[in-house]
Amino acid sequence: MAGSNQEHEAESWPPAIYHQMPAILEYLEDHRVVVVSAAPGSGKSSVLPRCLAESGYGPVLCAQPRHLAAFVAMAKVGEEWDSDIEFTTTRQLLDRFSSPAPVLAGYGAVVIDEAHDRTLGTDVLLGMVKAALATGTTMGGRCKVVVCTAGGPADGMLSAFFGGAPVVSIPRAAHQVEVRYSRGPVLDMAAAVADEVAAIHASQPPGDVLAFLPENADIIGVHARLLGLPVPGLAVRYVHDNLPAELIDIMLINSPVPDGRRRVVLATDVAETAVLVHGITYVVDTGLVSEQPPVRISKEAAAARAAIAGFSGPGRCHRLYQPEEYDDLDEHTIPHIRQDGAAVRFALMVKRHAADGIPGFEIFDPALEPAVLKNVFGQLVNGGYLDKLGNLSDKGEREAYDED
Repeated sequence: MAGSNQEHEAESWPPAIYHQMPAILEYLEDHRVVVVSAAPGSGKSSVLPRCLAESGYGPVLCAQPRHLAAFVAMAKVGEEWDSDIEFTTTRQLLDRFSSPAPVLAGYGAVVIDEAHDRTLGTDVLLGMVKAALATGTTMGGRCKVVVCTAGGPADGMLSAFFGGAPVVSIPRAAHQVEVRYSRGPVLDMAAAVADEVAAIHASQPPGDVLAFLPENADIIGVHARLLGLPVPGLAVRYVHDNLPAELIDIMLINSPVPDGRRRVVLATDVAETAVLVHGITYVVDTGLVSEQPPVRISKEAAAARAAIAGFSGPGRCHRLYQPEEYDDLDEHTIPHIRQDGAAVRFALMVKRHAADGIPGFEIFDPALEPAVLKNVFGQLVNGGYLDKLGNLSDKGEREAYDED
């Protein structure tokens, strides 16, 4: 597909969130917290901070769970907003909460993005933000909080957690996405993805392709296969969590595609954040997410991946699994805090940031009751993560971070 990323972005302007800003701003006049439920591609990561700054809520601090998304969102907002908008990661913001200075005091608004991902860091951050708002450690009560999700069960939980915070819902783009399934089991994932991309390129009208793969190693394998196929006219890019800053710029931001070539983006689940990838017409979905070993995604995540093909116009999603495999998927993605072993890592993060000593700190997910967390602290002592005084050991310090 000819053109550059700037052209892709122009296709979707004005983004959906732009039309809902009057409602968001009206709610912010009377509420400390507003939940914005919007599909990827709606502009909540880049347009929302600009609109908040323009409306007198600057400086605006925006926290993303992944450093890659924070980097790209910052680039998209533009250098002219450097003094009014600051991007950070959830992990970096948690580190600030560990300092004695009031974290929110210097900001007019804080945006917690991608809260539906429910990383452990996000769950800890939500509790610390609620405590900060309750104890008045903000700029004279002026700081407002906007929590952004892509929809789903988290919306109601967030509203209840923040005392009935209003929810502004922004529907998905209305463009139709055709979904196709594999006719049989996939025995070689890398070969299947490469063959599917080649088939799309050979038979379908112009349009960029996004392929979801579980691990960085899978991206390398598919990339090598595509380069080895006799398929001219492809411009292959790749995206994953560990991409260096200089490659982020090459792959995503200043990455024009030569005329007549079709862009193919190989990505892990980080590309589910649409701030990263624009102009996609075809999605190739392996149905897997990065875990050890890789696990199946949920129906909720499958729908979100397919919807990316419909942001700019009608699209198609090629699922490399069979309909009966889709039927067996969980309806919703299981939050990290409810996965096996997560309570221990969550407790480590709570201790790392001294959240358990902050007045008003509450655990966001009711599934992790205070009594359970107290029992986990005992396990941390026995495992060598805490000393007998309840302080983090060197081992605990090393393992007390969620990924970003």
